[in-house]
Amino acid sequence: MMRVPAIIGTEEKLLRPSHPVFVSQPTTFPFPTTPTTTAKMQFSVVLVSLFALAVSAAPAEIQKRSTTCGSTTYTTAQVNAASNAACTHVKAGTVAGSSTYPHRYNNYEGFDFDVTGPWYEFPIKTSGVYTGGSPGADRVVINASCGQAGQITHTGASGNNFVGCSGTS
Repeated sequence: MMRVPAIIGTEEKLLRPSHPVFVSQPTTFPFPTTPTTTAKMQFSVVLVSLFALAVSAAPAEIQKRSTTCGSTTYTTAQVNAASNAACTHVKAGTVAGSSTYPHRYNNYEGFDFDVTGPWYEFPIKTSGVYTGGSPGADRVVINASCGQAGQITHTGASGNNFVGCSGTS
């Protein structure tokens, strides 16, 4: 049985001859074809093919990697776990335990985050997801759409300011 590759929506599928989109015979057109219309149709096919290729070659969304804040290194899983917990609280309008986290982060330091604000900061811990109590020095920053903006720390900063962890500038 012959299968024919086809792009339907955003997925490429192999179609069987019984599939309703499968065309087993050349299509005849209700109008006469001329060299001009044939050339236009061939150009259109090439143009559509190039567009499909460009779309499929678009870069994937940036995934966050591990980060180091001061002398503490966090794995990708720890960064994602803290970001996901922050997202859950932001979406629900809740906070972790009796803390104030997550809360708005105003970016007074002027970091160049990967996503637009408004931003929210939430503690990141090596011992698990923050549920209240002492927040420590390190934070993940997300936006209202739960996009990961970066990671920041009080370690090495003056006063109550932040500096960027590795990968955040």
